[in-house]
Amino acid sequence: MNDERLTGLLGSLRTERMDRIADDKIRSRLENAWTARMERRSFTWRTRRFAPVLATLVLFAGLGTATLNAGGDSPLYSVRTAIEDAAVVLHPDPADRADYLVSLLDARQAEAARLEASGNAAAASKARDAEQRTLKMVLASVPQAPEEAPVVVPTESPTPTPAPTATPSPTPSPTPSPTPTPVRTATPRPATPTPVRTPTPTTPPATTRPPSPTVTPTSMLVKFNGNVRNPDLTLADGACVALSMPMDWTAPCDTRTSQGAYSFYGSGRVNQATTMYAWRYDPVAKVTYKGYVTFTIKGTTVTVPDIKLARV
Repeated sequence: MNDERLTGLLGSLRTERMDRIADDKIRSRLENAWTARMERRSFTWRTRRFAPVLATLVLFAGLGTATLNAGGDSPLYSVRTAIEDAAVVLHPDPADRADYLVSLLDARQAEAARLEASGNAAAASKARDAEQRTLKMVLASVPQAPEEAPVVVPTESPTPTPAPTATPSPTPSPTPSPTPTPVRTATPRPATPTPVRTPTPTTPPATTRPPSPTVTPTSMLVKFNGNVRNPDLTLADGACVALSMPMDWTAPCDTRTSQGAYSFYGSGRVNQATTMYAWRYDPVAKVTYKGYVTFTIKGTTVTVPDIKLARV
């Protein structure tokens, strides 16, 4: 079949009338094909539209992961420490904030030790600066152990007794007796010997040693653990615990016992005498139970003796 015959046959189809059933089938097929094409086009258009947004989110997620896992020798370490420090405000509970800061301090101490062991002095110095900054934040957020002032007992000073003074005894005065008038005779003047100078021994000045300076221990982070018991020696649940005496025994407190046990962080010094207070207020009976115990801080972890509550 040549082109002329094909053209003639196609031209004859213009005047031919198509069957109605076949026409409806062709129309439905065209409509379905058009709908499917528009759906595919719409999905492609939406994908292309949100592709930059998705790529940006993936980029920020990757950058955030790299920043939060950056080591002390990475340029992103300063950004990481700044983000971790800013995240403190996300922990409003004092106990939760203290735990977060302590875990942050442990991580930065381990990072500084790792860099020092590897010989990277510059990165280790940067990690130590972050560690000191975290330590200040920890000490500022935990309760301070108050100083126990020693009680000075006044002692009577001995009164000096005056020594007795000797009373001079009277001496008899001699009676003058008449003496004859002496006759002056010329006596030769004896030769005066030249005195010999004796060197005076000089005593060397005593050397006094300067007093040795007294080393004052610095404050450190201390973890206090202990138990609180009721008057019948059962474990007291929900009792308040603090390093200082509260102004109001009925006010809410930061640290409470759970099944009689408590554990919290505070600051103190080695060999510092500290008092731990515990109390519980019964609002129904309007009765307050109090107790305290005194101990000495010997290290970073202190096991406080049991506190027994007594009704006031």
